Amino acid sequence: MKQKLKGILGIVIMFIALVATYLWITYGQPELESVSLLVAQKDIPKGTVIENANLYFKSQKISLSSSVIGAIKPEQINSLNGKITDQFISSNGQIVLQSFSENSLLLKENQFVFKLPPSWVYSIPSSIRRGDKISIYEIDGKIDSNLNLAQSLELVLTKGKTESIFDTTVVYVKDSTNREVVDTNGDERLDGTSQVSSIEIICAREDTQVLENSVLSGKKLIVVYR
Repeated sequence: MKQKLKGILGIVIMFIALVATYLWITYGQPELESVSLLVAQKDIPKGTVIENANLYFKSQKISLSSSVIGAIKPEQINSLNGKITDQFISSNGQIVLQSFSENSLLLKENQFVFKLPPSWVYSIPSSIRRGDKISIYEIDGKIDSNLNLAQSLELVLTKGKTESIFDTTVVYVKDSTNREVVDTNGDERLDGTSQVSSIEIICAREDTQVLENSVLSGKKLIVVYR
């Protein structure tokens, strides 16, 4: 009888050991070798303003061997509110502070959003997007009539681009139906949802005066992004 009990007890101990080993391998070891980090809930395009970080990021267990240096922890999520993405962040990608900058789209007390009249603009990149930092240059408004066979358009534009008259940030990029133009493929600027018709920029009153004076003096504006 005692021998039988010893046998049963031995089987029970072996079973408990197997269960404990399974639980350790399945739950215990990964828990000790992982850390909770923030990851993206979805693809986040470059130039996205993070108004509510909880709508863009979630907590996820990441193995220590896969975690990146400087990855942000869940308790730091509120520090991302109000920032703007400097690069494309893929779904489930880990979040690092270097992917963000302070939101340059926030207006200061003396600033407002100004729609740059298309009639003022001679050239604007079709790949320009919301959040881009731009420089505005002026050229002769009669540039087309002044071109000749011995002088290329590139040379004429270069002459007028020695120094920008105004630097700012793009707030909105609109097509002819007033819809925002965005990339169709993540952070790639190869294809947009439509053709750029106009842009809206951050200005102070003195900035719009500079632009108005330039146009009134017979100049046209060239917009480039950096």
